[in-house]
Amino acid sequence: MGISSMPAPKESLLIYLLYHAVVSIAALAGLLRAALVFLGLPAPPSLLAGEDADGADQLTAATPAAPSLAERFRSRFRPARFGRRRGAAAVPDCRVCLVRFEADAVVNRLPCGHLFHRACLETWLDYDHATCPLCRSRLLPAAAAADESWSPPAPTLTAWI
Repeated sequence: MGISSMPAPKESLLIYLLYHAVVSIAALAGLLRAALVFLGLPAPPSLLAGEDADGADQLTAATPAAPSLAERFRSRFRPARFGRRRGAAAVPDCRVCLVRFEADAVVNRLPCGHLFHRACLETWLDYDHATCPLCRSRLLPAAAAADESWSPPAPTLTAWI
């Protein structure tokens, strides 16, 4: 019937095994990265984007890092002991972890008045959530909003000449 255009079965088996080996390694790398993120450890940089790691390190070393949302929040709001807060009896539990506040628990009261465990709120802030977990009101005044409120002056006729 002529020469077949399909490879022989023994040749396609090698391609099949190679493909599944690469897919398995990629899946394991993804699981490892997810486990590192879950444990709070820094994940290794990805080299799939085509940039070399040394260049990326030099770029991050040259630009100063802006303070994170969690750092800005910590600088403005100090945690306190739960038993020493006024109105502490009105809030029986943390609405993030749903665990009752102990008498010596370290808590943060947000500008909206909601109360959370310090660790729960810091985890929330580490995910760059800039709002209250309960009512979604802003935790910090938006710096971008101040920049957006400024508008350039309207062009005058002399600017066109």
